[in-house]
Amino acid sequence: MNWVIAGLNWISGLGPMVMMPIVIFILGIIFKVKIGTLIKSSLTIGVGFAGVNIVINWFVQQVGPSVHLMVKHWGIQTSIMDVGWPARAAATWAFPLAAIVVFIVLALNILMIITKTTNTVMVDFWSYNHYIFTGALVWYLTKSAVAALVASAIDAAISFKLADWTAPLAQKYFGLEGISFPTANSVGWAPVAWALNKLWSIIPGINKIDGRPEKIQKKFGFVGEPLFMGFIIGIIIGALAGEDIGKILIVGMSTSATMVLTPKMMQILMQGLIPFANSIKELLNKKFPGNKFTIGIDAALTVANSSAIACGIIMVPITLILSAILPGNHLLPISDIAYQAMWLSAWPVAFSKGNVFRGILSTIVITCFVLWIGTALAPIHTQLAIAGGFHLANGVKYISTEDAGTHIVGFIIYKIVELFKMIF
Repeated sequence: MNWVIAGLNWISGLGPMVMMPIVIFILGIIFKVKIGTLIKSSLTIGVGFAGVNIVINWFVQQVGPSVHLMVKHWGIQTSIMDVGWPARAAATWAFPLAAIVVFIVLALNILMIITKTTNTVMVDFWSYNHYIFTGALVWYLTKSAVAALVASAIDAAISFKLADWTAPLAQKYFGLEGISFPTANSVGWAPVAWALNKLWSIIPGINKIDGRPEKIQKKFGFVGEPLFMGFIIGIIIGALAGEDIGKILIVGMSTSATMVLTPKMMQILMQGLIPFANSIKELLNKKFPGNKFTIGIDAALTVANSSAIACGIIMVPITLILSAILPGNHLLPISDIAYQAMWLSAWPVAFSKGNVFRGILSTIVITCFVLWIGTALAPIHTQLAIAGGFHLANGVKYISTEDAGTHIVGFIIYKIVELFKMIF
Protein backbone atom coordinates (compact mmCIF):
# COMPACT_ATOMS: atom_id res chain seq x y z
CA MET A 1 0.00 0.00 0.00
CA ASN A 2 2.93 2.35 0.58
CA TRP A 3 3.48 2.76 -3.15
CA VAL A 4 -0.06 4.11 -3.52
CA ILE A 5 0.55 6.81 -0.93
CA ALA A 6 3.97 7.57 -2.42
CA GLY A 7 2.40 7.93 -5.86
CA LEU A 8 -0.42 10.15 -4.62
CA ASN A 9 1.99 12.30 -2.62
CA TRP A 10 4.26 12.66 -5.64
CA ILE A 11 1.40 13.72 -7.92
CA SER A 12 -0.12 16.06 -5.33
CA GLY A 13 3.31 17.54 -4.68
CA LEU A 14 3.37 18.78 -8.26
CA GLY A 15 0.48 21.11 -7.42
CA PRO A 16 -2.94 21.44 -9.12
CA MET A 17 -1.33 22.95 -12.22
CA VAL A 18 0.23 19.55 -13.03
CA MET A 19 -1.82 17.18 -10.88
CA MET A 20 -5.23 17.97 -12.37
CA PRO A 21 -4.10 17.64 -16.01
CA ILE A 22 -2.58 14.23 -15.16
CA VAL A 23 -5.79 13.09 -13.44
CA ILE A 24 -7.98 14.47 -16.22
CA PHE A 25 -5.83 12.85 -18.93
CA ILE A 26 -5.88 9.42 -17.24
CA LEU A 27 -9.65 9.58 -16.74
CA GLY A 28 -10.09 10.76 -20.32
CA ILE A 29 -8.16 7.74 -21.61
CA ILE A 30 -10.27 5.41 -19.45
CA PHE A 31 -13.52 6.97 -20.65
CA LYS A 32 -12.30 7.15 -24.26
CA VAL A 33 -12.53 10.92 -24.70
CA LYS A 34 -11.34 12.09 -28.11
CA ILE A 35 -7.59 12.58 -27.88
CA GLY A 36 -7.64 16.10 -29.35
CA THR A 37 -10.31 17.26 -26.91
CA LEU A 38 -8.55 15.49 -24.06
CA ILE A 39 -5.11 17.03 -24.62
CA LYS A 40 -6.52 20.52 -25.08
CA SER A 41 -8.78 20.19 -22.02
CA SER A 42 -5.97 18.82 -19.84
CA LEU A 43 -3.54 21.61 -20.73
CA THR A 44 -6.18 24.35 -20.47
CA ILE A 45 -7.29 23.08 -17.05
CA GLY A 46 -3.66 23.17 -15.91
CA VAL A 47 -3.25 26.74 -17.13
CA GLY A 48 -6.50 27.73 -15.41
CA PHE A 49 -5.44 26.21 -12.10
CA ALA A 50 -2.06 27.90 -12.45
CA GLY A 51 -3.77 31.24 -13.03
CA VAL A 52 -6.08 30.92 -10.02
CA ASN A 53 -3.24 29.78 -7.74
CA ILE A 54 -0.86 32.47 -8.97
CA VAL A 55 -3.38 35.21 -8.20
CA ILE A 56 -4.46 33.83 -4.81
CA ASN A 57 -0.90 33.00 -3.69
CA TRP A 58 0.28 36.41 -4.80
CA PHE A 59 -2.55 37.98 -2.80
CA VAL A 60 -1.52 36.00 0.29
CA GLN A 61 2.11 37.06 -0.14
CA GLN A 62 1.13 40.71 -0.46
CA VAL A 63 -1.50 40.81 2.28
CA GLY A 64 -0.26 38.05 4.64
CA PRO A 65 2.44 40.17 6.31
CA SER A 66 -0.16 42.86 7.02
CA VAL A 67 -2.41 40.25 8.63
CA HIS A 68 0.47 39.23 10.92
CA LEU A 69 1.09 42.87 11.75
CA MET A 70 -2.61 43.30 12.47
CA VAL A 71 -2.35 40.53 15.07
CA LYS A 72 0.71 42.15 16.64
CA HIS A 73 -0.73 45.68 16.40
CA TRP A 74 -3.90 44.72 18.26
CA GLY A 75 -2.21 42.35 20.73
CA ILE A 76 -4.21 39.23 19.81
CA GLN A 77 -2.92 36.09 21.54
CA THR A 78 -4.18 32.51 21.90
CA SER A 79 -2.67 29.27 23.25
CA ILE A 80 -3.00 26.93 20.24
CA MET A 81 -0.57 27.27 17.34
CA ASP A 82 -2.05 27.24 13.82
CA VAL A 83 0.34 25.27 11.58
CA GLY A 84 -1.64 25.67 8.33
CA TRP A 85 -3.53 23.28 6.09
CA PRO A 86 -0.42 21.79 4.35
CA ALA A 87 0.74 20.39 7.69
CA ARG A 88 -2.71 18.91 8.34
CA ALA A 89 -2.85 17.39 4.85
CA ALA A 90 0.68 15.99 5.07
CA ALA A 91 -0.06 14.36 8.42
CA THR A 92 -3.28 12.96 7.00
CA TRP A 93 -1.57 11.31 4.03
CA ALA A 94 0.98 9.83 6.47
CA PHE A 95 -1.83 8.06 8.33
CA PRO A 96 -1.18 4.28 8.04
CA LEU A 97 -4.66 3.48 6.66
CA ALA A 98 -4.62 6.27 4.06
CA ALA A 99 -4.17 4.00 1.02
CA ILE A 100 -6.95 1.68 2.16
CA VAL A 101 -9.29 4.67 2.58
CA VAL A 102 -8.53 5.78 -0.98
CA PHE A 103 -9.58 2.39 -2.38
CA ILE A 104 -12.65 2.18 -0.14
CA VAL A 105 -13.88 5.65 -1.12
CA LEU A 106 -13.21 4.97 -4.79
CA ALA A 107 -15.13 1.69 -4.59
CA LEU A 108 -17.92 3.42 -2.67
CA ASN A 109 -18.22 6.11 -5.33
CA ILE A 110 -18.45 3.49 -8.09
CA LEU A 111 -21.03 1.50 -6.11
CA MET A 112 -23.16 4.60 -5.50
CA ILE A 113 -23.00 5.50 -9.19
CA ILE A 114 -24.05 1.97 -10.24
CA THR A 115 -26.90 1.91 -7.71
CA LYS A 116 -27.94 5.44 -8.74
CA THR A 117 -27.54 6.77 -5.22
CA THR A 118 -25.22 9.57 -6.41
CA ASN A 119 -24.57 11.48 -9.60
CA THR A 120 -21.17 12.70 -8.42
CA VAL A 121 -18.09 11.27 -10.12
CA MET A 122 -15.31 12.23 -7.69
CA VAL A 123 -12.17 12.76 -9.78
CA ASP A 124 -10.23 14.97 -7.37
CA PHE A 125 -8.19 12.27 -5.67
CA TRP A 126 -6.18 14.81 -3.67
CA SER A 127 -9.39 15.80 -1.84
CA TYR A 128 -9.74 12.23 -0.60
CA ASN A 129 -7.44 13.47 2.18
CA HIS A 130 -10.51 15.01 3.84
CA TYR A 131 -12.18 11.60 4.18
CA ILE A 132 -8.89 10.15 5.41
CA PHE A 133 -8.73 12.88 8.05
CA THR A 134 -12.07 11.75 9.49
CA GLY A 135 -10.83 8.16 9.63
CA ALA A 136 -7.62 9.28 11.31
CA LEU A 137 -9.54 11.17 14.00
CA VAL A 138 -11.62 8.09 14.77
CA TRP A 139 -8.58 5.79 14.74
CA TYR A 140 -6.67 7.92 17.26
CA LEU A 141 -9.79 7.91 19.43
CA THR A 142 -10.60 4.18 19.23
CA LYS A 143 -7.48 2.50 17.80
CA SER A 144 -9.96 0.51 15.68
CA ALA A 145 -9.14 0.17 11.98
CA VAL A 146 -12.70 -0.93 11.20
CA ALA A 147 -14.20 2.10 12.96
CA ALA A 148 -11.78 4.42 11.15
CA LEU A 149 -12.54 2.98 7.71
CA VAL A 150 -16.30 3.07 8.31
CA ALA A 151 -16.03 6.70 9.47
CA SER A 152 -14.15 7.66 6.29
CA ALA A 153 -16.75 5.91 4.11
CA ILE A 154 -19.64 7.62 5.90
CA ASP A 155 -17.98 11.02 5.48
CA ALA A 156 -17.48 10.35 1.76
CA ALA A 157 -21.05 9.13 1.24
CA ILE A 158 -22.49 12.20 2.98
CA SER A 159 -20.21 14.47 0.95
CA PHE A 160 -21.34 12.84 -2.32
CA LYS A 161 -25.00 13.32 -1.40
CA LEU A 162 -24.43 16.94 -0.38
CA ALA A 163 -22.59 17.47 -3.66
CA ASP A 164 -25.64 16.14 -5.51
CA TRP A 165 -27.89 18.50 -3.57
CA THR A 166 -25.73 21.57 -4.17
CA ALA A 167 -24.82 20.79 -7.80
CA PRO A 168 -27.69 22.83 -9.33
CA LEU A 169 -26.72 25.82 -7.18
CA ALA A 170 -23.03 25.42 -8.00
CA GLN A 171 -23.79 25.27 -11.71
CA LYS A 172 -26.23 28.19 -11.67
CA TYR A 173 -24.46 30.56 -9.29
CA PHE A 174 -20.79 29.77 -9.93
CA GLY A 175 -21.38 29.11 -13.64
CA LEU A 176 -19.72 25.69 -13.47
CA GLU A 177 -21.78 23.53 -15.80
CA GLY A 178 -21.60 19.81 -15.07
CA ILE A 179 -19.54 20.34 -11.92
CA SER A 180 -20.12 19.51 -8.25
CA PHE A 181 -18.09 19.96 -5.08
CA PRO A 182 -17.83 16.87 -2.82
CA THR A 183 -14.89 18.38 -0.92
CA ALA A 184 -15.83 17.46 2.66
CA ASN A 185 -14.48 20.56 4.39
CA SER A 186 -16.58 22.82 2.17
CA VAL A 187 -19.80 21.08 1.17
CA GLY A 188 -20.45 20.07 4.79
CA TRP A 189 -21.26 23.70 5.53
CA ALA A 190 -23.81 24.01 2.72
CA PRO A 191 -26.82 22.97 4.89
CA VAL A 192 -25.71 25.47 7.56
CA ALA A 193 -25.42 28.24 4.97
CA TRP A 194 -28.86 27.32 3.57
CA ALA A 195 -30.46 27.42 7.04
CA LEU A 196 -28.82 30.72 7.95
CA ASN A 197 -29.97 32.32 4.71
CA LYS A 198 -33.53 31.19 5.50
CA LEU A 199 -33.13 32.80 8.94
CA TRP A 200 -31.96 36.13 7.50
CA SER A 201 -34.98 36.06 5.15
CA ILE A 202 -37.44 36.27 8.04
CA ILE A 203 -35.66 38.81 10.26
CA PRO A 204 -37.12 42.31 9.72
CA GLY A 205 -34.56 44.81 8.47
CA ILE A 206 -31.96 42.24 7.53
CA ASN A 207 -34.28 40.70 4.94
CA LYS A 208 -34.52 44.07 3.16
CA ILE A 209 -30.80 44.63 2.70
CA ASP A 210 -29.64 43.69 -0.80
CA GLY A 211 -25.85 43.51 -0.83
CA ARG A 212 -25.39 41.94 -4.24
CA PRO A 213 -22.51 43.55 -6.22
CA GLU A 214 -24.76 44.35 -9.17
CA LYS A 215 -27.23 46.13 -6.89
CA ILE A 216 -24.44 48.06 -5.18
CA GLN A 217 -22.97 48.94 -8.55
CA LYS A 218 -26.35 50.09 -9.85
CA LYS A 219 -26.86 52.31 -6.81
CA PHE A 220 -23.32 53.64 -6.37
CA GLY A 221 -21.90 53.32 -9.89
CA PHE A 222 -18.25 52.30 -10.23
CA VAL A 223 -17.92 52.27 -6.42
CA GLY A 224 -19.79 48.96 -6.43
CA GLU A 225 -17.44 47.32 -8.91
CA PRO A 226 -15.02 44.62 -7.65
CA LEU A 227 -12.16 46.83 -8.86
CA PHE A 228 -13.03 49.63 -6.42
CA MET A 229 -14.46 47.46 -3.62
CA GLY A 230 -11.25 45.45 -3.51
CA PHE A 231 -9.15 48.58 -3.27
CA ILE A 232 -11.19 49.97 -0.36
CA ILE A 233 -11.20 46.62 1.51
CA GLY A 234 -7.43 46.34 1.08
CA ILE A 235 -6.90 49.91 2.31
CA ILE A 236 -8.89 49.08 5.46
CA ILE A 237 -6.82 45.92 6.11
CA GLY A 238 -3.56 47.86 5.67
CA ALA A 239 -4.77 50.64 7.97
CA LEU A 240 -5.86 48.15 10.68
CA ALA A 241 -2.37 46.63 10.48
CA GLY A 242 -0.83 50.04 11.16
CA GLU A 243 1.11 49.97 7.87
CA ASP A 244 2.66 53.08 6.32
CA ILE A 245 0.95 54.83 3.40
CA GLY A 246 2.99 53.04 0.75
CA LYS A 247 2.23 49.56 2.09
CA ILE A 248 -1.44 50.45 2.57
CA LEU A 249 -1.65 51.36 -1.12
CA ILE A 250 0.11 48.11 -2.09
CA VAL A 251 -2.36 46.04 -0.04
CA GLY A 252 -5.23 48.02 -1.58
CA MET A 253 -4.07 47.43 -5.15
CA SER A 254 -3.26 43.77 -4.43
CA THR A 255 -6.79 43.18 -3.13
CA SER A 256 -8.30 45.02 -6.08
CA ALA A 257 -6.24 42.96 -8.53
CA THR A 258 -7.26 39.72 -6.81
CA MET A 259 -10.97 40.51 -7.09
CA VAL A 260 -10.64 41.36 -10.79
CA LEU A 261 -8.19 38.69 -11.97
CA THR A 262 -9.38 35.57 -10.11
CA PRO A 263 -12.73 35.25 -11.96
CA LYS A 264 -10.91 35.76 -15.27
CA MET A 265 -8.52 32.91 -14.45
CA MET A 266 -11.55 30.76 -13.65
CA GLN A 267 -12.94 31.42 -17.12
CA ILE A 268 -9.78 29.91 -18.62
CA LEU A 269 -10.07 26.84 -16.41
CA MET A 270 -13.69 26.31 -17.40
CA GLN A 271 -12.78 26.48 -21.10
CA GLY A 272 -10.86 23.26 -20.52
CA LEU A 273 -13.10 21.62 -17.95
CA ILE A 274 -16.49 21.93 -19.66
CA PRO A 275 -15.63 19.96 -22.86
CA PHE A 276 -14.04 17.21 -20.74
CA ALA A 277 -16.97 17.07 -18.32
CA ASN A 278 -19.47 16.95 -21.18
CA SER A 279 -17.60 14.05 -22.81
CA ILE A 280 -17.54 12.05 -19.56
CA LYS A 281 -21.22 12.76 -18.90
CA GLU A 282 -22.25 11.67 -22.40
CA LEU A 283 -20.50 8.32 -21.97
CA LEU A 284 -21.89 7.73 -18.47
CA ASN A 285 -25.40 8.73 -19.51
CA LYS A 286 -25.29 6.11 -22.26
CA LYS A 287 -24.34 3.40 -19.79
CA PHE A 288 -26.57 4.72 -16.99
CA PRO A 289 -29.54 6.43 -18.69
CA GLY A 290 -31.65 8.77 -16.60
CA ASN A 291 -28.78 10.03 -14.43
CA LYS A 292 -27.44 13.58 -14.47
CA PHE A 293 -23.79 13.00 -13.71
CA THR A 294 -21.50 15.75 -12.45
CA ILE A 295 -17.72 15.81 -12.19
CA GLY A 296 -16.66 16.24 -8.55
CA ILE A 297 -13.67 18.56 -8.14
CA ASP A 298 -11.97 20.71 -5.51
CA ALA A 299 -14.28 23.32 -3.96
CA ALA A 300 -11.37 25.78 -4.05
CA LEU A 301 -12.79 26.84 -7.41
CA THR A 302 -15.73 28.47 -5.61
CA VAL A 303 -13.47 31.30 -4.46
CA ALA A 304 -13.25 32.63 -8.02
CA ASN A 305 -16.48 34.58 -7.58
CA SER A 306 -16.63 38.31 -6.93
CA SER A 307 -19.06 38.05 -3.99
CA ALA A 308 -17.15 35.15 -2.39
CA ILE A 309 -13.86 37.03 -2.76
CA ALA A 310 -15.33 40.26 -1.33
CA CYS A 311 -16.95 38.44 1.59
CA GLY A 312 -13.84 36.40 2.25
CA ILE A 313 -11.46 39.36 2.30
CA ILE A 314 -13.77 41.31 4.63
CA MET A 315 -13.80 38.25 6.89
CA VAL A 316 -10.01 38.38 7.40
CA PRO A 317 -10.05 41.13 10.07
CA ILE A 318 -13.41 39.89 11.40
CA THR A 319 -11.95 36.39 11.91
CA LEU A 320 -9.04 37.83 13.89
CA ILE A 321 -11.46 39.75 16.10
CA LEU A 322 -13.55 36.62 16.61
CA SER A 323 -10.49 34.58 17.57
CA ALA A 324 -9.69 37.16 20.26
CA ILE A 325 -13.16 37.54 21.79
CA LEU A 326 -14.95 34.24 21.11
CA PRO A 327 -15.54 32.36 24.40
CA GLY A 328 -14.05 28.87 24.30
CA ASN A 329 -11.72 29.54 21.37
CA HIS A 330 -7.96 29.08 21.82
CA LEU A 331 -6.89 29.01 18.15
CA LEU A 332 -5.38 31.99 16.35
CA PRO A 333 -5.94 31.29 12.63
CA ILE A 334 -2.98 32.98 10.96
CA SER A 335 -1.48 30.52 8.46
CA ASP A 336 -4.52 30.03 6.23
CA ILE A 337 -6.76 32.92 7.18
CA ALA A 338 -6.89 34.48 3.71
CA TYR A 339 -7.63 31.13 2.05
CA GLN A 340 -10.13 29.92 4.63
CA ALA A 341 -12.07 33.18 4.81
CA MET A 342 -12.83 33.00 1.08
CA TRP A 343 -13.36 29.23 1.27
CA LEU A 344 -15.97 29.53 4.02
CA SER A 345 -17.74 32.39 2.25
CA ALA A 346 -18.60 30.42 -0.88
CA TRP A 347 -21.81 28.67 0.18
CA PRO A 348 -23.16 31.62 2.21
CA VAL A 349 -22.96 33.95 -0.78
CA ALA A 350 -24.23 31.25 -3.15
CA PHE A 351 -27.40 30.59 -1.13
CA SER A 352 -27.95 34.35 -0.75
CA LYS A 353 -27.56 34.78 -4.53
CA GLY A 354 -24.47 36.92 -4.12
CA ASN A 355 -25.73 39.07 -1.25
CA VAL A 356 -22.43 39.98 0.41
CA PHE A 357 -24.18 41.36 3.52
CA ARG A 358 -25.97 38.07 4.21
CA GLY A 359 -22.83 36.19 3.20
CA ILE A 360 -20.82 37.98 5.88
CA LEU A 361 -23.47 37.30 8.54
CA SER A 362 -23.55 33.59 7.70
CA THR A 363 -19.77 33.32 7.44
CA ILE A 364 -19.35 34.93 10.87
CA VAL A 365 -21.58 32.23 12.38
CA ILE A 366 -19.78 29.46 10.48
CA THR A 367 -16.36 30.83 11.44
CA CYS A 368 -17.31 30.70 15.12
CA PHE A 369 -18.05 26.99 14.78
CA VAL A 370 -14.84 26.46 12.78
CA LEU A 371 -12.79 28.04 15.56
CA TRP A 372 -14.54 25.96 18.23
CA ILE A 373 -14.02 22.74 16.25
CA GLY A 374 -10.38 23.61 15.58
CA THR A 375 -9.90 24.19 19.30
CA ALA A 376 -11.70 20.97 20.29
CA LEU A 377 -9.60 18.90 17.88
CA ALA A 378 -6.26 20.34 19.03
CA PRO A 379 -5.22 17.42 21.29
CA ILE A 380 -5.97 14.71 18.71
CA HIS A 381 -4.74 16.92 15.84
CA THR A 382 -1.43 17.22 17.70
CA GLN A 383 -1.15 13.42 17.96
CA LEU A 384 -1.83 13.06 14.25
CA ALA A 385 0.73 15.73 13.32
CA ILE A 386 3.48 14.28 15.53
CA ALA A 387 2.86 10.80 14.10
CA GLY A 388 3.18 12.35 10.65
CA GLY A 389 6.61 13.77 11.48
CA PHE A 390 5.72 17.25 12.77
CA HIS A 391 7.97 18.61 15.55
CA LEU A 392 6.48 20.86 18.19
CA ALA A 393 8.28 24.13 18.83
CA ASN A 394 9.58 24.79 22.33
CA GLY A 395 6.80 25.79 24.69
CA VAL A 396 4.03 24.66 22.32
CA LYS A 397 1.68 22.08 23.83
CA TYR A 398 -1.02 21.84 21.18
CA ILE A 399 -1.29 22.62 17.49
CA SER A 400 -4.33 22.76 15.24
CA THR A 401 -5.50 24.44 12.06
CA GLU A 402 -8.46 26.47 10.93
CA ASP A 403 -8.64 23.92 8.13
CA ALA A 404 -9.24 21.13 10.67
CA GLY A 405 -12.13 23.15 12.04
CA THR A 406 -13.82 23.19 8.64
CA HIS A 407 -14.39 19.42 8.75
CA ILE A 408 -17.84 19.63 10.32
CA VAL A 409 -19.11 16.25 9.07
CA GLY A 410 -15.94 14.51 10.22
CA PHE A 411 -16.16 16.26 13.59
CA ILE A 412 -19.78 15.16 14.08
CA ILE A 413 -18.83 11.56 13.22
CA TYR A 414 -15.88 11.81 15.64
CA LYS A 415 -18.12 13.09 18.47
CA ILE A 416 -20.71 10.36 17.86
CA VAL A 417 -17.99 7.71 18.07
CA GLU A 418 -16.64 9.36 21.21
CA LEU A 419 -20.14 9.24 22.76
CA PHE A 420 -20.54 5.56 21.91
CA LYS A 421 -17.12 4.84 23.39
CA MET A 422 -18.12 6.55 26.65
CA ILE A 423 -21.43 4.65 26.85
CA PHE A 424 -20.12 1.21 25.89
